[in-house]
Amino acid sequence: MADHEPYKPLYLQIADDLRARIKSGELAPETRVPSERELCGLWDCSAITARHALTSLRNEGLIYTLKGKGAFVAQRRPLVRVAPDRFQRNNDRAAYRMEAERSAVDIQVEHETERTDAPAEIAERLGISEGDPVVETSYRISMDGEPVSMSVTWEPLAITDGTDIVYPHEGPYAGRGIVPRFDAIGIRVDMEEEFVSARMPEPHEAIHLKCPPGVPVMQIWQTFWAGDVPVEVAKIIFRSDRYEFNYRLPIT
Repeated sequence: MADHEPYKPLYLQIADDLRARIKSGELAPETRVPSERELCGLWDCSAITARHALTSLRNEGLIYTLKGKGAFVAQRRPLVRVAPDRFQRNNDRAAYRMEAERSAVDIQVEHETERTDAPAEIAERLGISEGDPVVETSYRISMDGEPVSMSVTWEPLAITDGTDIVYPHEGPYAGRGIVPRFDAIGIRVDMEEEFVSARMPEPHEAIHLKCPPGVPVMQIWQTFWAGDVPVEVAKIIFRSDRYEFNYRLPIT
């Protein structure tokens, strides 16, 4: 029987123990985890307590259940977001597709583009007036069938209207990524700026990203510059347990 911590609910103690064993590799991916009955014996607890512990781990995505066979450790292969390498000029595809390949995961992308008027916050970031026309593209990205991020980008039509890149996923440069797209119209994107913060998800974000209770999101406000002109702004929301952030910056 394991030692109990008097001031923590027992189901959380059980979940903490199993989580630590999973993260240490003692319980490897695809290994069966102790059943409710086995946990009752190990921890001298009720079936309800054991069930709550397993439910907590399942909600975190650490385990999955097969009917009639039990619960197993999930295979976790997070996407790795490397900055600033992801926007090098010789990268001719969208950065998220290269990240999926690097992490050996299948990626699914949903996107929707429309012309709209710039809201005040976006106009300020783009250096234009509120209500000026922009192209807005919304994305939802999943890996191996599980949602990992959602984002919205805005590009000023004063720059792209009438060109081959006005819609990011149409025309000869569809899906090529921002650097080669703007290179194609003679605008050299030479700076990417990010403001990163962590917070709990808003209700609609928790629904779309299927965030388990207690899992935060990472928010990035991103701006791409050509000289002193901002050419695209993006708001990106990542589910924090499905993405790793790797920053490699040159020292000059």
